[in-house]
Parts: sequence; structure tokens; C-alpha cells
Amino acid sequence: MTKTNNTAELILDTAQAFVQEFGFNGFSYSHIAEKVGIRNASIHYYFPNKEDLGVALIARYLKHFHAASAQIDAEATNQLDKLRRFTLIFSGPVQQNCACLSVMLSSDLATLSEEVREGLATFFTANLTFLERVLEQGRLEGELRFDGSAQAQAHQFLASLQGAQLLSRGFRDANRFDMIATGLLSALTAS
Repeated sequence: MTKTNNTAELILDTAQAFVQEFGFNGFSYSHIAEKVGIRNASIHYYFPNKEDLGVALIARYLKHFHAASAQIDAEATNQLDKLRRFTLIFSGPVQQNCACLSVMLSSDLATLSEEVREGLATFFTANLTFLERVLEQGRLEGELRFDGSAQAQAHQFLASLQGAQLLSRGFRDANRFDMIATGLLSALTAS
């Protein structure tokens, strides 16, 4: 990776951390510059405006999700294990009393550009597509049990994990996320 790529990635890493803690509107390029130790102009070189930064953040987040879901598919032993590993993606930010990028961007949705909103919708669609496939396969194999469509169950599962992040953050208690995630998984295996 070149120095240019390193700087751009460092800016994105720092911006993502700020979004996950304060929201998209809770920081400026000055905050990033101070944290990274560069000038504002350097950030504008890579991301001319905050919209460009938002587009890059959500595109990178989607790329990371695709890599994580492919790893889950490759390593998990069954559909329940895939769901358990999926919940671990969402538990990471909770440990730092943050929420995932998609949750925080959703809370700022009214102020985001159309391109960032579309990227966010694409990210959610990728999550839902993965969940729907895993849930349907788990039901076909007799491993998972739920009423209704896999599509509806996927929406409920994702919404529950996102809500669990917010509750955990509000209470400053990561155990609440774990309790909710465990309950979601248990409900899918109950007779």
C-alpha cells in the first residue's frame, strides 16, 4: 500500500470512528486533521467534501461486509453458526460503547446526500440478502424454526441487532446486546 493509500485509509478509519461515536454530523474535517496529525487541506485532497467522505465510508463498509459474510460462509459449520457469527459483526462496536456505521448513518439520514443514502440502502440490502438466504436454508435443513417468510425474519433479525446496539449504548452495557443476540438465536431453534 502506498503512502497515499495509507493516508486515505487513515482518514477513513478516523472518520468511521467519529461517525460510530458521534454521528456523521458530530465531527468536522478539523477533528480528523487533529486526530490524524495532518492539515485540513490534506483531507480535502482525498475527499473534496464531506459527502465524498460519506460515500467512501459506506462503500468501504459494504466491501468489508461482503468480505466478512464470505468468511462466515466459508468457515461456519451450519446455518445457526452463520447467524451467530453474523451477530458478532454487530457486537464489535458495542464493546466501545458505539454503534455500527450503518446505525449511526441512519440516525443522520435526513441530512445525508442522496448518494450516501443509496449506499446505505445497498448496505442494508446486502445484510438482508445474506440473512434471508441463511434463514431459508436453515429452515429447509430443519435447523431453524420460525413463522412467516425468511424475508420478514431477516428484517426482524437485523432490526433487533441494530436496536440492541442502541439499547446497549444507551445503558452503557454491552451485556444487553449479548442478551438480545442470544435470545434471537434461541428463538430460532426453539421447538
